[in-house]
Amino acid sequence: NPYPEMKTKEITIGGVKVMLAYCFATELSFKNFTGKNIEDFEPANPEHVIYLILSAIASYYQSKEKEEEKNAPVKDTDLMYNAKSTELIEALTEVMKLRAEWYGLPKGEAVEQQAEEQKNA
Repeated sequence: NPYPEMKTKEITIGGVKVMLAYCFATELSFKNFTGKNIEDFEPANPEHVIYLILSAIASYYQSKEKEEEKNAPVKDTDLMYNAKSTELIEALTEVMKLRAEWYGLPKGEAVEQQAEEQKNA
């Protein structure tokens, strides 16, 4: 990872292996997609879920030095049409874990609570 502050994790979504990243770019991307700050993320809002996951994916690939590595292997329509609900829940959970790690928050409760809210949405 050329950006040590960026937190990353590999997942599979829609049958494709992708990298997630959390850094300030993730929050800016989410704001650009939704018009909302990350603090206003609503786990029961499908648009927020898709665009937070997509923001984490885009942040990783856009950070790459080489132009040919900048294109993410999935896009929003892949998440909406090809991803299983369990993959989306896992991806969201991982993004929240990366966020907590990036901010240096204690592990556990906040991530688990948001994942539980998403399952019940």
